[in-house]
Amino acid sequence: MNWIDANMVSGCPEWVEAINAMVDGELAPSEHHRVWQHLQTCPTCRQYYRQLQAVRKRMQRTHWASLWAKAIRENRKLRRWLVVGIFVAAFLSAGLTFGLVRYLFVPPQMTPLVAIGIFRYHSQVPPEWTFNPCCASGAACMAERAKVKPVKLTMPQNPNAWERAGICECLGVPLAVYYTTVNRKPVMFLHFNTNLLPLKADESTTVKWGKKTLRCYILDEVHLLLWQEGQNGYALLVPFGELNPLQILPHIKLP
Repeated sequence: MNWIDANMVSGCPEWVEAINAMVDGELAPSEHHRVWQHLQTCPTCRQYYRQLQAVRKRMQRTHWASLWAKAIRENRKLRRWLVVGIFVAAFLSAGLTFGLVRYLFVPPQMTPLVAIGIFRYHSQVPPEWTFNPCCASGAACMAERAKVKPVKLTMPQNPNAWERAGICECLGVPLAVYYTTVNRKPVMFLHFNTNLLPLKADESTTVKWGKKTLRCYILDEVHLLLWQEGQNGYALLVPFGELNPLQILPHIKLP
């Protein structure tokens, strides 16, 4: 046993050889019980045994590390593959991280299903921030927060027929929500800045309305019109079969 430190505490002379053999794995199985019994009663030999175990573990770690370093130094092909492996692992890790970030932090978008979800929710619950549509200061505040200008609904003998207006922040982005009833049926109009909330309209029926091209959807018993003009996005929603959005659209005065 040539790896014993000279400064180590030595055990009982008659037990040193047996303890060394047990640590090296060379002790006969029939002798193990006798050595363990002695270690339980002799503190000096117990300390000697623990020191041997610690030294052996350090030697094993050093041995494998030195063998690996020697193999890398002497084998050019192994070095090349090791470098390639490091770059591949870094590339995969970066790709996985990027994909995870994209999955967790996908920016919000205005889609038909999102618009219908807002219609369903805010037909029952007012937006987080509401104001009187006839209030000039409230409209100015909404324009500042949502980055869109006020929209009017002009009905006969009523220059601004919206019953309530406000800002919805369900998506983490402010958008203007206008609400009223026609023949006791809900009508909702959404106005949003597409720089903050991009419009993503899937394939659908398109309707020409003057110079506008409207996308028409009928989903979940809701009739929806979606369109964009510059950086302004619009959505008009009514119950399907109850109201015709194309009859309401002419009364909406866009900015």
